[in-house]
Amino acid sequence: MSVGDDMNAGGVAEQAARWFVRLQDDASTGDDWLAFEVWLNAAPEHQAAYDALERAWIDVEDAAPVLARATGPAAQADRFSGPAQARRLDAGPPRRESGRRPGPTRRAWGLGAAALAASLAAAVVVVNQWPGVPSETFITPPGQTRQVTLADGSHIWLNAASRLDVRLDRRARRVDLADGEAVFDVTHDPNRPFLISTGQREVRVVGTEFNLRQRNGDFDLTVRRGVVEVRPAGDAVASPTRVAAGHRLVAHRGSPAALSETPPEAAFAWTQGQLVYVDAPLSEIAADLSRSLGSTVRVADVATGQIRFSGTLTLEGRDAVLRRLEAFAPVRADRAGDVIVLRRR
Repeated sequence: MSVGDDMNAGGVAEQAARWFVRLQDDASTGDDWLAFEVWLNAAPEHQAAYDALERAWIDVEDAAPVLARATGPAAQADRFSGPAQARRLDAGPPRRESGRRPGPTRRAWGLGAAALAASLAAAVVVVNQWPGVPSETFITPPGQTRQVTLADGSHIWLNAASRLDVRLDRRARRVDLADGEAVFDVTHDPNRPFLISTGQREVRVVGTEFNLRQRNGDFDLTVRRGVVEVRPAGDAVASPTRVAAGHRLVAHRGSPAALSETPPEAAFAWTQGQLVYVDAPLSEIAADLSRSLGSTVRVADVATGQIRFSGTLTLEGRDAVLRRLEAFAPVRADRAGDVIVLRRR
């Protein structure tokens, strides 16, 4: 039996619980995520059941400190101090009033109770161990990149001329990237989703690796591992767009988002000192070079900025980059101190 067949046995709520537990496991694979996506999109009630389960998990987390105190040694002694308490503990699940829908089967009740107990135990451990980390801001000037490791173990590689605001709390890991580019390698933690706001869109991940670029109102996301959800900012009920490994979601300002399958290497090339372009306007390349080289690069006029370029530019020094651009595009680079003007040849 395949993973998908095994996870799809039983009722919808039971299936959602199985997927929830499966995706928490560090041993989960890309195939698991893809199978989960198939299940999630198979019927509207699947999404509703999974969302409800996540909300229940958050509620358990919020109650964890109180419940931890209530289940301490002193509380355990009090719990068994009288026959009334013992009868309540022995009574099993409460019966529903007549006229309501039948309750879950005894097997389903047992599965739910076991899952809740395990979830609560994990939540108590996480709450007690989670460090109190204040908000942090990471900034890279033009011409420089930076690698940082967050308190949760997530790694971020920030591209040049970028700003990242990070806040870690008990319920979520929150990041603001209003203008910039970064590679995120997010530590797997289903208890605390990793939420990124770019102004126009919100990105939600659990554990994955992806490159995110937000520049001048243009959104560009490429996933190398896992699955990422994207929805319009401020619209919590909108159906998210799910971007799986090997896919890219692009949304230019004023245009609808476009999802496509693509090798992720091009989007990650900047971490290796390369800029890869496929039919890109020269105005975009000039802006990228300004950030990457730390020198102002601009086009001479609108017509020059509309010239299209495909190729790879290796960031091995300003003059070398400009010579390569001149060799493969119909432009010349006029230098005036730290300002470079690209003119049509």
